[in-house]
Amino acid sequence: MKVTTVYYLFLLLLTAVSARAVGNTPIYIANQNPFVRIYGLPKAESGFITPKGKLDATFSYYVSNNAFSDDADNGESMVWDGETEEYLVKLRYGVSDRLELGVDIPYVQHSGGYLDSFIRKFHSAFGFPNDRQEEFDKNQIDYEVKDENGNTLYRMDERNHGLGDIRFSAAMPIFSESIQSRRHLAVRSVLKLPTGKSDYLLGSGGTDLSAGLAYSDRDSLKFMNTVLSANIGMVYLGDSDVLSDKQRNFAGYGGISLDWLFLSWLDLKLQFDMHSAMYDSELIQLGTSMQLLAGGTIHLPGDILVDLGISEQVTTDATPDVGFYLMFGHQF
Repeated sequence: MKVTTVYYLFLLLLTAVSARAVGNTPIYIANQNPFVRIYGLPKAESGFITPKGKLDATFSYYVSNNAFSDDADNGESMVWDGETEEYLVKLRYGVSDRLELGVDIPYVQHSGGYLDSFIRKFHSAFGFPNDRQEEFDKNQIDYEVKDENGNTLYRMDERNHGLGDIRFSAAMPIFSESIQSRRHLAVRSVLKLPTGKSDYLLGSGGTDLSAGLAYSDRDSLKFMNTVLSANIGMVYLGDSDVLSDKQRNFAGYGGISLDWLFLSWLDLKLQFDMHSAMYDSELIQLGTSMQLLAGGTIHLPGDILVDLGISEQVTTDATPDVGFYLMFGHQF
């Protein structure tokens, strides 16, 4: 089924029900480095939980592109040229006033993609260098990691796709008076199961568990008509089938986001996310990640939310060069 067909079917489903949608949430995107996204790294969520008896449903598409090769001083080397696409169904249900349960079901594809020509033309139009892109053939996939002795630890040079690792989540509020209150703090936890094939970087082959705090604040920046959100926590990484000799078992994560209520029908968002290294490696692509996301939420009739945006690496090459996301959301 074509992607556009999926979008239209999901949009039709959403418009069939009229309910109040909850906005002002962080951008639900994490680092899509193919050697990082296989783990249960949590994505930013808000400090308020889904109200009792309500279901928050989201369908999203995220595509990221990268073209890079590197040799570390200790002899390690890596080639990362290709695109990763994720189609995600995200559900959050308010079991009670004190408990939210959820599930994420991803479908993942690694391929040569379709963005190389667009990125090269964009760089040329604005005078940005194209050296990294032109080092590789257009729309090819080549993922390779070698150790200090030149041994190949992982190699993929053909398109692969399939079900990714399914995640189950739970959230409980620490403080909040009601859904209308101005400040919310919740504890959030995610259990990631090894349902994706690790040979194809659809999953890690291990079970991961995370716990963290999510905060949302409508008061501190109300003079700017802006909602502030923050996330911080730790994730335990179960033993992986991918680069297992270099894998760490714990990583920290955090982030901050601003949601400017620009118009009655439009929010503008800016978000910064980071996480610590998940591997013992001198390759910067396997190290600490810092990512910037920018976009907006459009409020359509029928309380349908449409998110559009872009992701960019900040100071490291541990995140993709660029990514684009599209989301549809609704509360039933």
